[in-house]
Formats: sequence, structure tokens, C-alpha cells
Amino acid sequence: MRTKNHKRVFKDVSKLPLHIQKKAAEELETLKAATSLSELDNVVQMEGTDEPYYRLKFDKYRFLLHHDIETDTVKVLSLTHRKDTYKKHNLPWRR
Repeated sequence: MRTKNHKRVFKDVSKLPLHIQKKAAEELETLKAATSLSELDNVVQMEGTDEPYYRLKFDKYRFLLHHDIETDTVKVLSLTHRKDTYKKHNLPWRR
């Protein structure tokens, strides 16, 4: 499984406190090392859609992920606080 980070992720991470930035970097490294999303405990498919959107949860923050099954690539779309994760993004089931 390959991972790609959207440029927005780096911007989101840079706005956070240093100790959260370190945790975020650790979580991204764990994601890169994984062979599939199912082997990670803190990754869950988001409800309300048939499309492969996932969230990676750590502390009070969430990475929003999109899994392209054809190329077996996980794209990290953003990092937000848990209260804003589901409001902020124009996800297919929110349109």
C-alpha cells in the first residue's frame, strides 16, 4: 500500500502545537509502514458512504483518508480537530 499526502496536510500540521505535530508524524509513519488499512486499530471506514473514506484517529485529532482501491493508494487529505472533521469537509454524504 502506498501513501500520498495532500499539500493541505502539511499546512494543517504546522498550525498545531509541537507535541501534537510529533504525534501526527508518528501516525503518518505508522500508516506508511502498514501493508493494509485493516491492520491498523485506529483506522475506521467512515459511515454514510460507499466510497472508501477513512479516518485515522489519534488524541483529539483525525486524519481524513481516501483509499484508491485500484492503485492501492491511500491519500491523506487533511488533519483536523475531532469536532471539525465531519463539518469542515464537503464529503459525498454531506452534499
